[in-house]
Amino acid sequence: MKKLLTIAAFTVALLFAGNDNAAAQNKFGYFDLDRVVSLMPGVSKIDTLMAVFEKDSLGGEYDFNLNELKRLDSTFKKDSASMPPRVREQQQQQMANLFYTVQNWQQYTQQVMQQKQQQLMQPFLTKAIAAFQTVVAEQKYTYVFKMDGLWIAPPADNLIIPVAKKMGLKLPESEQPQEAPAKAPAKTPAKSKTN
Repeated sequence: MKKLLTIAAFTVALLFAGNDNAAAQNKFGYFDLDRVVSLMPGVSKIDTLMAVFEKDSLGGEYDFNLNELKRLDSTFKKDSASMPPRVREQQQQQMANLFYTVQNWQQYTQQVMQQKQQQLMQPFLTKAIAAFQTVVAEQKYTYVFKMDGLWIAPPADNLIIPVAKKMGLKLPESEQPQEAPAKAPAKTPAKSKTN
C-alpha cells in the first residue's frame, strides 16, 4: 500500500513539474492595433476624406430625397383621384420608402459612414496586421492579449514597439523603449605614493 501511495505521489509530482516546464515555455505579449494604425503616415487624411464624403455625397443625397418626397407628395395630392389603383399603390410605396429614409437619416448616415471608414482604413489595417503576425511568428509568442482587455495578466512584452519598428514607424518620445542606464565602472581608490 505504501508503494502504491509513493508511486501515485511521484506521478503527481512529475505531472506538476511538467506543467511548470510547459508554463515556463509560454511567451506573453500585448498589442494595440488601433495605436499602431494611428502612427501610420496617411491615416490622418482619412478624417478629411470622411468629412468631404459626408458633405458631398450624403448631404446631396439627403437634399435629393427630401425634394423628391415633396415632389411626389404634391403630385400625389393633385393626381391621386385620377390615377389607376396600381400606379397609386406604387407611388404610395415610393413615398413611404423616401419618408422612411428621410425620417431615419441619422441612422442611415452612420451606417454609410462606417462602411466608408472601413473601406478607407482597410489598407492600413492589412499592413499593420501583417507586420504584427510576422513579429509574433519570428519571436514565437504563445499568447498575445489586447492591451486594454485584461485586468490582471502575467508579465508580457509590448508588441507595439517591434511592430512599429518592423513597419518603419516612429514612436513618440513618450513611447520609446527605455534603455537601462549603463553602469559606471566602479571607482577604485587612488593609491598614494609613499617614499
